[in-house]
Amino acid sequence: MASEPVSFPAAGQRNPTDDEMFSSFNLRGGDGSHNVDGNGPQARSRRRRDPTASASPRPDGQSSSEFKPGAIVRVKLKDFVTYNEAEFFLGPSLNMVIGPNGTGKSSLVCAICLGLGFPSNVLGRATAYGEFVKHGKDEATIEVELQGEPGESNYVVGLLIIRENNSRDFTINRRKATHKEVHQLMSSLRIQIDNLCQFLPQEKVAEFAGLTPVELLEKTLQAAAPEEMIAWQSELKDHYKVQAEAQRSADESGEEIKRLEQRQAALQTDVERLREKEEYEAAIAKLKKLKLVVAYNEAREQFHVEKTKKKDAERRLKQLQRDSAPSLEAVNKKQEYVEGVKAAVEIRTAKLRDAEKDADNAVRGIEAAETKVRNLAGQLEAEQGAFAARRQELGKIRKKITELEAKYKQNPREFDPAEWNRRIREQEHVIRDKEQEIAELNEQATTLRTQGKEKNRIIQTAQEKMAALDSHQGQLLSKLRQANNDAAQIWEWLQENQNVFESEVFAPPMLSCSVKDPRYSNLVQAFLQGDDFLCFTTQSPEDLRKLNHQIVNVMGLSGTIRCCTADVNSFRRPTSQAELNALGLDGFIIDFIEGPDPVLAMFCAEKQLHRTAIALADISEEQYDKITLDGRIRFFAAGRQSYHITRRVEYGSGAVSTRVQQVRPGKFWTDKPVDDSVKRELQRQVAEAVGEREELKKENTRLLGLINASREEITKINDKLEQVRTEKNELQREHSIWQALPDKIESEKRSEQDKRQELVETQRQLVDLEKQHDRAILKKAEAILQHQAKLSDIREAYQALQEAKVLLIEAQSDFEVLKEKNVEIIQNLEDEKKALGEISRQIAQIRQRATEAKTAAEEALSEEERSGGEFSALAKTTTLEQVESDLRAQENLADGIEANNPHALKEYQDWAQKIEREQANHARRAAQLADVNAKIETIRSQWEPRLDELVSRINDAFSYNFEQISCAGEVGVHKDEDFEKWAIEIKVRFRAGEALQRLDQHRQSGGERAVSTIFYLMSLQSMAQAPFRVVDEINQGMDPRNERMVHERMVEIACGERTSQYFLITPKLLSGLRYDKRMRVHTIISGEHVDPEGTIKMNFGKFAEIQRGLLNRTVPFASQMAN
Repeated sequence: MASEPVSFPAAGQRNPTDDEMFSSFNLRGGDGSHNVDGNGPQARSRRRRDPTASASPRPDGQSSSEFKPGAIVRVKLKDFVTYNEAEFFLGPSLNMVIGPNGTGKSSLVCAICLGLGFPSNVLGRATAYGEFVKHGKDEATIEVELQGEPGESNYVVGLLIIRENNSRDFTINRRKATHKEVHQLMSSLRIQIDNLCQFLPQEKVAEFAGLTPVELLEKTLQAAAPEEMIAWQSELKDHYKVQAEAQRSADESGEEIKRLEQRQAALQTDVERLREKEEYEAAIAKLKKLKLVVAYNEAREQFHVEKTKKKDAERRLKQLQRDSAPSLEAVNKKQEYVEGVKAAVEIRTAKLRDAEKDADNAVRGIEAAETKVRNLAGQLEAEQGAFAARRQELGKIRKKITELEAKYKQNPREFDPAEWNRRIREQEHVIRDKEQEIAELNEQATTLRTQGKEKNRIIQTAQEKMAALDSHQGQLLSKLRQANNDAAQIWEWLQENQNVFESEVFAPPMLSCSVKDPRYSNLVQAFLQGDDFLCFTTQSPEDLRKLNHQIVNVMGLSGTIRCCTADVNSFRRPTSQAELNALGLDGFIIDFIEGPDPVLAMFCAEKQLHRTAIALADISEEQYDKITLDGRIRFFAAGRQSYHITRRVEYGSGAVSTRVQQVRPGKFWTDKPVDDSVKRELQRQVAEAVGEREELKKENTRLLGLINASREEITKINDKLEQVRTEKNELQREHSIWQALPDKIESEKRSEQDKRQELVETQRQLVDLEKQHDRAILKKAEAILQHQAKLSDIREAYQALQEAKVLLIEAQSDFEVLKEKNVEIIQNLEDEKKALGEISRQIAQIRQRATEAKTAAEEALSEEERSGGEFSALAKTTTLEQVESDLRAQENLADGIEANNPHALKEYQDWAQKIEREQANHARRAAQLADVNAKIETIRSQWEPRLDELVSRINDAFSYNFEQISCAGEVGVHKDEDFEKWAIEIKVRFRAGEALQRLDQHRQSGGERAVSTIFYLMSLQSMAQAPFRVVDEINQGMDPRNERMVHERMVEIACGERTSQYFLITPKLLSGLRYDKRMRVHTIISGEHVDPEGTIKMNFGKFAEIQRGLLNRTVPFASQMAN
């Protein structure tokens, strides 16, 4: 990279000296130098560094006070992704990290993200933290030092990633910390790595353009607005949500009140009828209560009348009894005699029943005794049988003991277990050895079969390739494979998997395109590079992402993918065909290429082939001058030369240079036949593979023979082993049986002793049972004698009962005779008694009716009604009949009133309550709505003007940036009625005559989106609230002019005073870019082929000397051109 004075000076200006050219350089190489000569003190104290270490230690004398709080001062890595160990000392302004692809530039970005506690999905890369540990290592460490607040020490955030369990351990200033504590620290420093406006890694560049305008507003405020504006926006969002909900609730409540009132009004007619009916029903209820009081009063009066009648009847009965007493005395005495005889009959009847009961009990005693005798007889018989059985068992035990003792005296055959086990193990070892041999042979055979399958695959593949070479498509695929084998593999996969993509993915132009006229083939190819012929074209970013994932992560290959969503017809030629012919040119390259429209559109977007002209014949000097002055065509080829016109606007309209190159023969889109050597090589491969396959078959047959022989030997050994085991088991069983004989003999002797004891016990039980049996027979005889005595008692009780019955018959006959003589007197007494009984019955009924009436009245009347005396007064002036008549009349009137809805009154009242509740809710919601409206007005009156001011500043910077590249850009705020839809709108124009168009993923090309993105981020730089910003490979896809202008503006803005720290990650840069003493360049050179001495050989002092020499030769030439 050259210093600022590399730019050519205008005419009349002096040439800068060498010292001036390099005075602002801060270089640090592997030799440890701070200066271009490499003679500083650091050069003499070299330190051996890791091959993957950064060549950018912090320069001496750098003041940390230039860093904003939260800016990154230092990053240290160990065993992280591609790094063994590295330490980066960063600058407070613009940090440019450059180096070839794959050396670890983006790994530095990953380390910053993960080290500060943010998730890996922010990077758009691996999601498992363990995947960031260097291959072959168990853990990785990251240490990020952040600038502290003024007067405070720096923050050192550490992270340990353990691969095995995919875990993370954080520290802050060497003290263990939780992830929450790290997150709180980041929030306090306004570090927002998850905000694309602050942290834009390589994998997220396309995603930034895909942000919705609403998301972009939120990200912009987070990156550039003060904290109170973000808080106000959050409050406004919450308040607008509450407002919408309150407004909706208030509207619904108002509609609900109207609906309820309509429902209530529909019931008005029925309600009036039901209220009239209620009045009648109230009168009916009152009459029913009065009826109860009147009924009670009448029942009480009737009770007093009947009570007087009872007293008169009792007096008459007593007088009659006194008058008839002498005549009835003899009758009464005879009646008393009859009653006495009846009592005697009952007593004797009871005695007879008792005697019969005792006799029955005696019979049951006989039956119980008989049962006991039978049971004891059965037990006695059973014990006698058991005694005989035990005597027999005892004899058997004696015989068995004798037999066992005889066997024990005979010694068994000799048995040595260890010897038998040794013989078995010998055979088992032989079998295992044979099985191991078979396993090894099988493994060899499996390997041979695998090799044979591989040979078959090689033969089949080669034969298919030879067959394919005979077709045109096969010949093209063969050429593709020769040019790039990875691209051929990818295309073969695509042909079988097109269905997984949204739209068709096109083959490399080498296959999918051709030159219409072969004469122009070399001219067309002069403006294309190898990747242009071998790239794959997708029609959507999502398909690009899918294909990239398949190529890199699944197939592990390398390929170029390009995406173009524009229509090929949208790319307009800068001149007409007639104007082009007048300049000596035949046409634009895109018109000479035949292929799919999306591929042609990709060529226009990426290579500007619709603006690049060609001609078979050379052009004249006059035509060359016209083309140069016209300015619309910068690239063209004529005859055998290609031209690249460059204009330096900063040196005036005349500062034009042209690079002229010879047109070389093209490697692609030729009619050259396929090299026969490919087919011969395939035939050689087939022949070689067939011979090797036959050798493998022979070796496999030999191995199968050895395996079968070993298996036969194992079968014979197994038979012998089984025989040995059988003999051993038989001897072992005999020996075990003989050893167990003493225990068996002892056990049998114990059984013999037990049986003898059982015989003695059984004999004792037999004697006891015989005694019990004899006693039971005696008890049975006693029961029979008792039964005979009870039968005698029955006979005596029966005779006494018959005598008493005869006396009763005689006494009843005498009583009837005396009663007949006084029948009239008795009849009068009975009549009086009946009359008295009837009066007593009526009194009881009246008392019951009066009690029930009183209870009913007390239950029906309230305490107030009972104490008021109203019903008592009314009851005295009316009768029960009159009350019943009035009650019937009121009931008839009430029954005459009919309503369509009998429940209308209750529903009417329910609606009224609901209306009242809903009105209260409506008032509460209206108050809530007024309150939230006031809050919104208060906050919005502060937030909206500051938002307009912020976006206006962004728009000024954004527009200015675009003006510098002769384009137009605009940033504004879209203010929707729905606050959730407020958004940032970015509009850009890259071509004259076009209208401003909204920036999105579809309207602009990849390079245009990249320019817009970086210009927008740069517009935020002076307002940035975050302490640092990261952009990874944003310049990729830009044309040189845009890249140079973007870099110029980036250096100007990022290296200004009081701006936040800036990181630009890129694998390449143009020469002659602007340099500022506040920027710092970090060059990363790493990889497996880096010299073990690491960065020691990376001597930037020598690089500067080389550049100085180039400048000494170039600057005079530029001066001559300017003059």
